[in-house]
Amino acid sequence: MSWVHRPLINIEVRALEGNEKAPILAMIDSGTDGTVFHADIAQTLGIDEARCKRGVLGGIGSLEGFYTEVKIVVPDFNVSFRAPVFFGKKLPMDGLLGQAAFFPHFKIRFEKHKNKFYLAAV
Repeated sequence: MSWVHRPLINIEVRALEGNEKAPILAMIDSGTDGTVFHADIAQTLGIDEARCKRGVLGGIGSLEGFYTEVKIVVPDFNVSFRAPVFFGKKLPMDGLLGQAAFFPHFKIRFEKHKNKFYLAAV
């Protein structure tokens, strides 16, 4: 096994109601359509799972969870936006930033052969 470099970025996730926020390290994932966060983040934000739409994400395996909308802040780029998010209880990381909500706000370039990625706000 070898070390795999991942395109990770510090973000803040905020509830639309209230002042709660959760700083997390999320992965920019060109292979993911939507944005997916661990369900513990929703709990930190005070999001009531019972008031959210339940669902299952497919892909490699499946992930049960729930949907709601949050505010995502990328402090290093002074960018913030609202995004629909799926919260999954068995996600093996804090978050995945997929193409639908995250990518429109940035120019993104992956250079895997150099183990680097580049990000610029649009």
